[in-house]
Amino acid sequence: MADLMPLSVVVTRAVHQADELCRLIEKAGAEAIRFPVTKIEPVDDDPALAQGLDALDQIEIAIFVSPNAATYGLSLLARLDRCFPENARVLAVGPGTARQLSGRGIRVSAVPQGKYDSEMLLALPDLEAVAGRSVLIVRGTAGRELLAEELSHRRARVFHLPCYRRTPMDQPDPDILSRWSEKGFDTLILTSVSAADHLWSMLGTKITQLLENMTVVVSSRRISEHCRSLGFAGRVVVADNAGMPALVKALKQKH
Repeated sequence: MADLMPLSVVVTRAVHQADELCRLIEKAGAEAIRFPVTKIEPVDDDPALAQGLDALDQIEIAIFVSPNAATYGLSLLARLDRCFPENARVLAVGPGTARQLSGRGIRVSAVPQGKYDSEMLLALPDLEAVAGRSVLIVRGTAGRELLAEELSHRRARVFHLPCYRRTPMDQPDPDILSRWSEKGFDTLILTSVSAADHLWSMLGTKITQLLENMTVVVSSRRISEHCRSLGFAGRVVVADNAGMPALVKALKQKH
């Protein structure tokens, strides 16, 4: 069903994460332009990592904050020949993360409904009474601290397993950039604050011209506010949540 024809949509997700979103965009009739701005790299040298690994045997609740956390966190444990705590209750920030975990044999105890973010994780019954309990947050090296701060406030014993980092792509795709400069595109999708930072850094002084007359679709209000702080004055559409169907639905609002 070509609901979005002839929309052109720039997808900024990392190479290994773009395929499913691009497929859904193309199924809706739009053109998906792959323009990754971020590389995802495994981490094994973060200072917090040793503490998280040392605490594995006592972990009662494990929280995976993204599909990358599931992929890289479990790969890290396998690489180090460490076992995931089999009795821990496992919380996933969204269905994409839950699918990654289930596909690797990890049973997911709960997933938030509606929005897929730290606030909704904190609203789960599993995290209401955590005083004295050991909680592991599997995450990247950077990101929001709300989850850890609130759990500490609730007197949980919080440990981190930082297993990946986001870094900007070295160079933008010259062919896509040339087409963008000459003909323009309709819409841009951003699914993280770091992706916005990397896009602005990659495009430099060209950013204002390239984004002129474009709509930016984002997966959270926080990203929308960050785009404004970077100077974007155009139209922003905030998706209902970070799931890919919600992002495509937001594209239809633009159209």
